Amino acid sequence: MSSYVRAPHAHAEPLSETIDPTRAAAAAQRWRRALAEGLGQDPGAALDEPRRMLAMLKVFGSTRRLADLCLRYPVFAGEAFLNGPSAVLAQAARDLTALSGGVGAADALYAALAPIKNRADIAIAIAEISSQWTTAQATTARTDLAERLVETALGWLVRGAVNRGELPVSLDEGAAKGVFALAGGDFSAEDLAPHGPLDLLVVYNADVFDGQAKRMAERAFIRISAELREAFEGKPGDYPIYAVRTPLGNCVNGQGLVESAARVTAALSNPQQNPVKRWCAASRVVAGDRRTGGEFLEAAEELIWGKGELLGENGRAELQKMSDDPRQPFRAAANLLRWSLGRSRPFFRALSAREVFDAGAETGAVPADVAARLSVGAELAQTIVARAQMMKGAAAFGAATADEEGALASLCNYSDYASLAAARDGAIADARNALVRLLEGPRADFARYRAAERNPDDVDKLQDLGFRNGAGLSTLIDGWAELCAAGGDIRFSEIAPGLLTAFGETQHPDEAVRLFDRMLKIEENSVRNVHTSTRTGVRDGLIDALGCFGAAVEPLVETAQAAATLFEPRGPETPKSGAEWLNRHAPPKPAEGLAALGQWRREQIARVALCAAAGDMTFDAAASALGAVHVATLKRLFDDARESVDPALPVALHMFDGPARGVPGYNAPLGFIADGGDAEKR
Repeated sequence: MSSYVRAPHAHAEPLSETIDPTRAAAAAQRWRRALAEGLGQDPGAALDEPRRMLAMLKVFGSTRRLADLCLRYPVFAGEAFLNGPSAVLAQAARDLTALSGGVGAADALYAALAPIKNRADIAIAIAEISSQWTTAQATTARTDLAERLVETALGWLVRGAVNRGELPVSLDEGAAKGVFALAGGDFSAEDLAPHGPLDLLVVYNADVFDGQAKRMAERAFIRISAELREAFEGKPGDYPIYAVRTPLGNCVNGQGLVESAARVTAALSNPQQNPVKRWCAASRVVAGDRRTGGEFLEAAEELIWGKGELLGENGRAELQKMSDDPRQPFRAAANLLRWSLGRSRPFFRALSAREVFDAGAETGAVPADVAARLSVGAELAQTIVARAQMMKGAAAFGAATADEEGALASLCNYSDYASLAAARDGAIADARNALVRLLEGPRADFARYRAAERNPDDVDKLQDLGFRNGAGLSTLIDGWAELCAAGGDIRFSEIAPGLLTAFGETQHPDEAVRLFDRMLKIEENSVRNVHTSTRTGVRDGLIDALGCFGAAVEPLVETAQAAATLFEPRGPETPKSGAEWLNRHAPPKPAEGLAALGQWRREQIARVALCAAAGDMTFDAAASALGAVHVATLKRLFDDARESVDPALPVALHMFDGPARGVPGYNAPLGFIADGGDAEKR
């Protein structure tokens, strides 16, 4: 298995590139001499106990970074070997508390945090390797340490901004009012590896600032975002404290790591931002103003859990992605249970993977034997990743070279790497099988024993066409037939020929069926309209739009008035350019407000997608129409914002050209041109 690792560009001290277990005894002796010098005496026979001796040999013969840290901090390593990790971790907590008044740039913060993190890493790693702690206990300790580090780092950077006059807020016990940190992923679930990745999002309440202070605060938090990432990942040449990830950006220069509460809420309100919803669904407050953070999560509850399915087709595909991380299939199974059961059982949301499987067995969502296997497999995968990161000192997922393979097998208590790989691959295969069965749901188990149905061949034929659940679709079609019967003299057979085949030929057959069913139920004349469209040839274009551009077309099936658009006559009169499109479908008047503008934009995107799918509009014409809608929307937004601030302000909006300008989902590079007036206002 290949591995991913974010390694430093250069080592602080020269280290042997090859891990050689034959050098372990000599390195252990050097460490004992350094320990004796640090203590002022030789600890003697206490270190000669066989279990401790074997742990020392593993540290110095199977790791690079951990061995280096033990030689750098011999006294702390000795304390961990002799008395366990508790004293070292308690000292680390006191050292972090002592930084509560610290200020400085990101490099100063890194310099303050890195030694504390290194000493804590030594203690936890030695406790795990020497079997004083289980992997689960070590993981919990690492998560607690990460929370303290985030709390200290956030307080440090916010305090610096306050001292510089960039943030006009008061500090309450080191935390700025309205600023808090959310943990997601492994961090939230207490499944954190030594070097992450650390899933983090810092949120601030922009409403506590007014006017100029609001703009100053936004600039200050952009700076804090970049500094927070640098403080954890270090500069080139530094070992990272943690690799950092965030759900709202790529984290380059801290992008998306710190965001306003309004922007996060807007992302949660966007139906196309389900990944952000899923991230926040299992998040928890770990630092900063915890009261405000708790209120934010309570307010977001309905946005996250109340609107539509949290998982969706994209979520299912995301869960089944392959990864170099051996924990991925276990995390996917745990996330599926969190997202499926978290709505009705909130305690599921922040449980660790092992706890999720145990709780799933107790509630009957997972068979007890499957849950037990998943729990054991998740701990094995966590052990492999944790010890690979101990070995390398960075966010690695496994071994990359032959010497690392042997070292990792030794650290995981396997005789050779082949045995470790076989155990790992077997556990991963078992987890993927469990994930597939969980995604199928309990009906898949019942289907095997189901008696002959009315038309059992129909179900198989439907699934052959590409539908995921043929039995469910068969029931749905029966409902359509009843609608036809209730609608008068139109028979379902008159609109059905070729209908299911047309669904199956689209990119997302199940999505097409869902939207078609919704359309039939929301528009009282829909059955007659479908019948008419079948005869005029309009129906196939409609099916293509529902199955290929479902997310774009969905606004047209939200109301009966919009659904009527689906059956409007199209053809030569369809606009062929952006200008023609705006002449035909003008934006709402400014007095109607921005909400009407947003709804107009969604409907225009849906109309363009429908025309393109039906072949009534070339893709060049569709791109031109989308670009025109995009420009008209941005112009109205800019005019509205300028009007609300200062209509006479000499500022202009410039849009850069590009091949995908106006296409939904692509970035829209913008610029502002200001002239005259005070430099600060510009």
